[in-house]
Amino acid sequence: MNSILKVQQLSLVRQQTVLQSISFDIQPGEIIMLVGPNGAGKSTLTQCVAGVLSPSQGKIEVQQQTTTDWNAKDWARQVSYLPQSNFINFGLTVSETVRLGGLAQALYGETLSARSSEAIERWQLGAFKEREVRRLSGGEQQRCHLARSWLQAQAPSNMLWVLDEPLSALDLQHQKLCLQEIQAQTQQGKSILMVAHDLNLVRHYADRVLLLDQGLLVAEGKPQEVLNTDNISRVFQVSASVEGNYLSWY
Repeated sequence: MNSILKVQQLSLVRQQTVLQSISFDIQPGEIIMLVGPNGAGKSTLTQCVAGVLSPSQGKIEVQQQTTTDWNAKDWARQVSYLPQSNFINFGLTVSETVRLGGLAQALYGETLSARSSEAIERWQLGAFKEREVRRLSGGEQQRCHLARSWLQAQAPSNMLWVLDEPLSALDLQHQKLCLQEIQAQTQQGKSILMVAHDLNLVRHYADRVLLLDQGLLVAEGKPQEVLNTDNISRVFQVSASVEGNYLSWY
């Protein structure tokens, strides 16, 4: 089976080494979750995979295509990316913001209206779709940006959805909604790479886990294999235990 994404010996050096010799691939329909302590390099890795940052060494292939010479449009057609922070300093409404997700597909007119309306409905934004995004609560803003990114991800050419802490501002109901939409994408053969901090949630929903620490990929595999007590205790500097399928730490 051909990989959706292949990362080979990726390193990024700024004033210091941020990522070092990272290699992994993602198969069609997989949910891959990135975990690790603050400053481990998770967000930086997602930015490299989404074409926001260029690695110092190594290469990234998306759907068997080398990305070395890709421009922003090439990346947007292939990868939908939602960063950790999404600031809007303009008076855009929810509807206007969601419609931006159609730019990579060159959607317009009735097609764009229909697709954006579907996104607004799916992400439960209808009650305030004409309000300015910057006037919303943090969780409502996050759902608005998720809807925009989701719309971009619906392009036939777009097979990878990269999400940096998509659940961080969401209540339990909307965390469930987000995870359901993520799973729905995989049923279409699309793949997910997302950063998460709730390790019990990761154990339940991820197909595979990448554990980062100090810019290194220190473990990769099934959630129960990677998120064991030894790895958690060592990487996160806590005492961890597992009871059944529940991980606890202190």
